[in-house]
Amino acid sequence: MTVVYPIAGYYQSKRLRDQMVSWAYNKTLWYRTSIIWSWVPTLVIVFSVLISGFSFADLGFVTPSSQINEVDNLYFYGALAGAAIYFLYSLYAIISFRLSNRIREEHANKIPAAMKMMLPVTQKEKRAWTLLAISAGITEEINYRGYLFLAIPLIFPWVNGVAIIAISSLLFAIGHIYQGKEAFKPAIAGVAIGTIFYLTGSLYPVIIIHIAQDLVAKELLKEEL
Repeated sequence: MTVVYPIAGYYQSKRLRDQMVSWAYNKTLWYRTSIIWSWVPTLVIVFSVLISGFSFADLGFVTPSSQINEVDNLYFYGALAGAAIYFLYSLYAIISFRLSNRIREEHANKIPAAMKMMLPVTQKEKRAWTLLAISAGITEEINYRGYLFLAIPLIFPWVNGVAIIAISSLLFAIGHIYQGKEAFKPAIAGVAIGTIFYLTGSLYPVIIIHIAQDLVAKELLKEEL
């Protein structure tokens, strides 16, 4: 997570940018390749966890409950409310971008050119991006939340929930370091999503809001033929 992910992401994005300069690029293929390479390490992690005597429940595939991490009900329901607001805001953004070219352009103009080049434009690219968003929502949450929140306390028994959230968020940002200055956004999202995961004890809410968040990016650029 600290070495392989950021290096792989850097070279993948660099290769795409180089191909775009020469007009010999295929974003759809890049999205599909990214899906494959997101699942390879995730399956290794899941397999390693399962053969170590743990279960899918230990990774966070459980119904949200305040009892999982023994948090106060006020924090638990606050986290659920935060997840709902997070999801509804993403849904609002998607609808706004689809209905208003002005709103879409205002947000698109704030994106660095290098990042904008990676976003889907054609209908085919947007379909592939949808699959990528779903894949990233599942695999990244398993890796950075489910796995790390299980592994870190085993390795460092003295750390508390705040430290686990901080460490996982830092690793999440490092995994997106290829985005340059934009990597601070995954760091902030990592703190928010990590907090929701810790307080609810479940991957389901964070997977849903992660997918919704990535689907917002799909709508940033107007669809072209």
